[in-house]
Amino acid sequence: ACGQLTTESLGGDQLAEAIMTSDTHPKQYALEFNLGGKKVTIGGVAKGAGMIQPGMSPTGNRPYSMPLHATMLSFITTDAAISKPTLQRCLTEAVASTFNRITVDGDMSTNDTVLILANGLAGNQTIRHTAKDAISKASLALFQQALNLVCFALAKMLVKDGEGVSRFVTVRVAGAKTNQQADAAVRSVANSSLVKTSWLGGDPNWGRIIDALGYSDATVEENKVDIGYSAAGSSKILYSLKAGKPTRITFERLCRAVADPEFDLHVNLNLGKGKAVMYASDLTEEYVEFNKGDVTDPASLGG
Repeated sequence: ACGQLTTESLGGDQLAEAIMTSDTHPKQYALEFNLGGKKVTIGGVAKGAGMIQPGMSPTGNRPYSMPLHATMLSFITTDAAISKPTLQRCLTEAVASTFNRITVDGDMSTNDTVLILANGLAGNQTIRHTAKDAISKASLALFQQALNLVCFALAKMLVKDGEGVSRFVTVRVAGAKTNQQADAAVRSVANSSLVKTSWLGGDPNWGRIIDALGYSDATVEENKVDIGYSAAGSSKILYSLKAGKPTRITFERLCRAVADPEFDLHVNLNLGKGKAVMYASDLTEEYVEFNKGDVTDPASLGG
């Protein structure tokens, strides 16, 4: 096997394809940036299309924002010179805001993995989180930013290529009493089968959303809840619910707001400063067809 390893760039393409399971296409992303006059590269591959709601941590423990594990693998490499403890800290931070914020179906298994390897061949001054000088701090911040971008790009690809997925929805919850409560609320909405099927149908169904909020572990006062929609990444929100009451926005306009393959859902509980985000998908007939299997054909039965 070692004799088949290659240093050619084609090897990355082959790896991305080799690890695919129910993925419809390979997933890889890379970028270059300047670090102290040296060109540094970070690149990665990922796989996973079902059983996606990762929750990885270096210790295996599960903080509130990190549920159990899913069927997702990602391998990242960099030629940056960086100390091992610093690399681990950077990866932990990147994963917390990217891979650990995605969900396709809310289901989980136990083999989630994100690995990062660094060989130091870029020749930059070694990045250490313990360094106190301004240049070292700037280098660390730039490396972290680049790693975050790579992880987010790969994580987004996983959701978009989820089994049967037709919509990518960024769910944002603000105004919770705590960040922990915001996380509970956003996961409840993002994983609700009724909410996800309404996204498939292009239905701006605030009733299902407020129901999912109500059975979450977050404190919710119905007469304070705002629910709205926007184009992906836009701050221009079209509200279907304000202070717990339907707005005068027509149903047709709200339907148009959720008709695009990508859009944002905004929820404000108006009870505090807690906030959280999840990157989610709809739930389609194709997902059900793919996962129900056929008992007369054992080879078709999935995990």
